[in-house]
Amino acid sequence: MDLACYFCCWQRPSNKEFMSRHHSHINTAITIMSKYEGPSAFAPVLKAFFKEFKKYGSQDRRQIGNLCYCYFRAVRVLNEDLSLEEKIILAYFLCTPGESPLIKELKPDWAAFAGFTIQEKFAQFGLDINQLFPKIESIEAAIDKQEFAYSHFVQPDLFLRLRPKRGEIAKKKLTEANIPFKHITVDCLALPNTSRVEEVLMINKEVVIQDYASQRVGKMLEKVQAMLPTTAEKIKVWDCCAASGGKAILAVDKLGRIELTLSDIRQSILENLKVRMQEAQIINYKSLKLDLTNPKKMESIGDFDLIIADVPCTGSGTWSRNPERLLHFNKKEIGRYVKMQKEITSGIQSKLKPGGYLLYITCSVYQQENSEIINDLVATSDLSLIESQVILGAEYQSDTMFAALLKKEV
Repeated sequence: MDLACYFCCWQRPSNKEFMSRHHSHINTAITIMSKYEGPSAFAPVLKAFFKEFKKYGSQDRRQIGNLCYCYFRAVRVLNEDLSLEEKIILAYFLCTPGESPLIKELKPDWAAFAGFTIQEKFAQFGLDINQLFPKIESIEAAIDKQEFAYSHFVQPDLFLRLRPKRGEIAKKKLTEANIPFKHITVDCLALPNTSRVEEVLMINKEVVIQDYASQRVGKMLEKVQAMLPTTAEKIKVWDCCAASGGKAILAVDKLGRIELTLSDIRQSILENLKVRMQEAQIINYKSLKLDLTNPKKMESIGDFDLIIADVPCTGSGTWSRNPERLLHFNKKEIGRYVKMQKEITSGIQSKLKPGGYLLYITCSVYQQENSEIINDLVATSDLSLIESQVILGAEYQSDTMFAALLKKEV
């Protein structure tokens, strides 16, 4: 059936209570989205609105926020002739598995499709998944393009990494608080995204909130540890784009005794890192404010056995978690990030000891930011590739990332 027909035949429900509540949620979502122009994160806009208008209860806030994010997930594939209200309802239906009170009351004719898969819903409404993801033709070949695109209609899970010797304590606390979780690996738990774990656990000390794809980078750190000489007292590690510090804590937990240096170009980030490192009980480290695109700024910092470069990128592997980026992404951003990535990798490789390792990481799916950067590095430097991997997330309801481990010639 033509998509417009579904809405032309729309019968408003007779139950005024349900109609009022659901339409109120939709109208509020429209009001909030009218205050958002992108491309920055939508969450602060949502938070600011509910801080100003305190009449909304927790369930109302959750549903209104969900309607907004469903819209961001789906809008690129929806017919432009639909009204904003119609787009929100259809987006919500696409993103919601099984029956829902909103659809039951506002679109009872769709009840027969409630059990459909997302692929079946697309077919029923004549939608084209190939319109969803910007420049999908440029993503890494290892990624199934359609599976990846469809994964954006599912909210990723919340993942916890259990810190060494803290796992049993953390799981006991979660169980006692009736917060459900499932094991992904021996030290990784997946929880519903809305879980308020910060009210139960000591974040950073007992667990680290870290996407499963990001945790899987730890396998490459273990490989580095196995390849480095056992005679070394401490491994000199530089997390050169430290950002929130998740990779630094991971390096401490995986590599043991290390001499850690953290750097970032933003002073505010370094201040936040200081707090997080204290929470993680990591005391002995150096912290530097550095512009990695300026090699002269790095001359005095010494050489390292391992450089972790989780470089700035489009973040395109995380857009199922931040779906507003699907709508507001500017394709020119890819070129800007590629230029920055080349400048950073060109400068930092000079700070590797002979036989040292570079771990290059992005949360991007675009070849230009990933495999093409690595191919260029291998062709133009004294670095050889040990391993590269697209870390697929769709199967686990997690992010998708890229990581490559390289070694400097002796």
